[in-house]
Amino acid sequence: MSAPEEGRATRTAERRTARRGSLSTRVIGSLVVVFAVLGLVMMATITLLMAYVPASIVGGAPAVAPGTTGGGLSPSADASDPVLPRHEVKRLLVFSGIALSVGVVSGAFVVRRIVRRSLAPLGAMTDAARQAATTDLRARVSVGRTRDEVTDLAVSFNVMLARLDDAFEAQRRFAANASHELRTPLATTQAVIDDALADTPHGPTRDLLRDLRTLNSRSVHTVRTLLDLAETQAGRGTSEEVDLTLVVRREAAVHRATALANGVTMSEDIGPAVVDGEAPMIQLMVRNLLDNAVRHNYRGGRVELHLRDEGPGILLRVANTGAAMTPEEAVRITEPFHRGAGRLGSGGSGLGAALVAAVVTRHGWRLRLLPRPGGGLIAEVRMPDSA
Repeated sequence: MSAPEEGRATRTAERRTARRGSLSTRVIGSLVVVFAVLGLVMMATITLLMAYVPASIVGGAPAVAPGTTGGGLSPSADASDPVLPRHEVKRLLVFSGIALSVGVVSGAFVVRRIVRRSLAPLGAMTDAARQAATTDLRARVSVGRTRDEVTDLAVSFNVMLARLDDAFEAQRRFAANASHELRTPLATTQAVIDDALADTPHGPTRDLLRDLRTLNSRSVHTVRTLLDLAETQAGRGTSEEVDLTLVVRREAAVHRATALANGVTMSEDIGPAVVDGEAPMIQLMVRNLLDNAVRHNYRGGRVELHLRDEGPGILLRVANTGAAMTPEEAVRITEPFHRGAGRLGSGGSGLGAALVAAVVTRHGWRLRLLPRPGGGLIAEVRMPDSA
């Protein structure tokens, strides 16, 4: 699943969770409702049954008047009186209601403690999963001494995170080691070609050396980008407050000359914006967004840069003209070494969009890639402001 699809799935799950509430709340609410209904049924049953109990059983036998035998009825007894006095039924209802209220409140408190304690590993797993979504797989779920289905799930979740962490770490080490091993011979080859070009007159040999230098420069750029990608996926940097406006203005000034040289015009709508993150990674993200927008374009095309603090968050949008594409092709751009159509020049490594997606994922932001009407791409990065 690609980064945009993962973001949509995460947002959908969050909306469903917000609508349905937490599992513990639903379990506690269900148990309290069941307990209350059972108590009401018990109250109604007892009241109805007690309404037909003879008054002599409820209130005791009538008092024996002096000078009379115990077998007679009191002269004041009225055969028309109800079997059970009405005030006795009301008293029974009041006492039953008080007992029910105390039972529901105390039962809810006890059930809440039990359910919250039993489902605590699920909350820890949610936090660990959110941390893992930012490529940090070091979080683990604490497991208590009680063994049940929830703790077994927590143990399996920890094992899964550990194996994923080992696999991703091995992949990052391989990419970093391979890049380091390739960088030295490529730099040496570049120096040898430059020396040969300085001593070679114009002709077929010099043209061949120029082609070799271009190919070698592209390989050097690819290796450097692989190192950046491995560092980005490592997720070991320090977060700080970054003036995103300053970063965007600097990178826009650097790419403006390249855009003009290729016949591409740039328009800017940049407002104040401050975010929390890793400054080198944020600069790398902005650089690759603008580089892709200029490179995947055509002469006479445009690049539109937009940065605004929209209240609940910051929106960075880079739109460019270029070849028409489908939504599926726009999503595939974040795949490493995927090269889109409509390129200016022969540079590029096919890793720029993958780097952008890695930086966005590392910070827990959201990346949205959409085909631009009429051709080209719209890249949107949504970030929470530092406030």
